[in-house]
Amino acid sequence: GAFVRQPAVMAGDALLFSEAVLHGTLPWRAAHQRRTVIYRFAPAGSAYGRGYLPHWPAAALDGMSDAQRAVLQPPFHPRMNRPYVDADGAYMPPREREAFKTQFDEKVFGRRYF
Repeated sequence: GAFVRQPAVMAGDALLFSEAVLHGTLPWRAAHQRRTVIYRFAPAGSAYGRGYLPHWPAAALDGMSDAQRAVLQPPFHPRMNRPYVDADGAYMPPREREAFKTQFDEKVFGRRYF
């Protein structure tokens, strides 16, 4: 579709992207190892937080299944109580976070999520 890109990379190339970019690879089937180096830098509170919530155009969401919409969610930790997609690609409803953890965040940070 209009929002999917397959970068053309060769052995030894480097690919740089934001963690906010939905990304993945096909299963590795070669006999040799594939190695990945991950460097992350983000201001406190902007990675895996509610500070980054994209708003997709309605036309981009029309006709999508719940699983497809879940994949479009921004980066997050499971504590965020949001839907996700399981290993088989099926939509999964949000997992409830333990009440004591949410209460801790509300007490310390003044909101449910820091």
